[in-house]
Amino acid sequence: MKNISQNKKGGFGESLRKAFVTGLLFCLPVSLTIYIIVWLVNFLASPARGGLKYFLHFFGVDLPATPLFNAAVTIVAAFIVAVAIAFIGFVSRNLFGRFFIGLLEKLLHRLPMVRSIYSAIKQIIDTFSVGGKEETFSRAVMVEFPRRDCWTIGFLTHEGETEFSRLAGTDLVHIFVPTTPNPTGGYMIFVPASTIKPLDVSVADAMKMIVSGGALIPEEMAEKKVS
Repeated sequence: MKNISQNKKGGFGESLRKAFVTGLLFCLPVSLTIYIIVWLVNFLASPARGGLKYFLHFFGVDLPATPLFNAAVTIVAAFIVAVAIAFIGFVSRNLFGRFFIGLLEKLLHRLPMVRSIYSAIKQIIDTFSVGGKEETFSRAVMVEFPRRDCWTIGFLTHEGETEFSRLAGTDLVHIFVPTTPNPTGGYMIFVPASTIKPLDVSVADAMKMIVSGGALIPEEMAEKKVS
């Protein structure tokens, strides 16, 4: 009877532990996401919040600093900051904007301490940003690399007749094979078009899989695997 009682207690304790870990794994990403969003809004809206209060005070509008008022000011300030960031992004797409950003980056790269910090932050952002890569990469493919019968994910960057195809005597496509978990580095390879296998997933989903080291599998591929 004693052994049976101990087994029951052990079984309940194990189930409780597993339930706690499962709940923690579910709550932690949600909590961190909410925390980061709130922090980011407060961080971006802080300068605009002070400017908005000063603007209202300049016109003789002094509203009580109630929690509701502070929340309203934060929302308005965050909206102003978001519009300003979108405007900067829009301007940076044209020739003048790219020229100005290029000069700014050259200036930052000339400053000893700032250069290291800026390069590190930019590399981290580029690692998890796939918006620009989607414009460069046509689609995600499977390619044999670095040897036969060893497959990896690559991104098609160019297809069509080139000097490389003429020298090789066959139609070659240009493939970028990124490294894991940092996809900012990788290998450029030329392979026959007939040897690649297109993947039915977006570039963004394929990039997430690379960053996660294969732990995150796109739903399309998971569904096909189950069926």
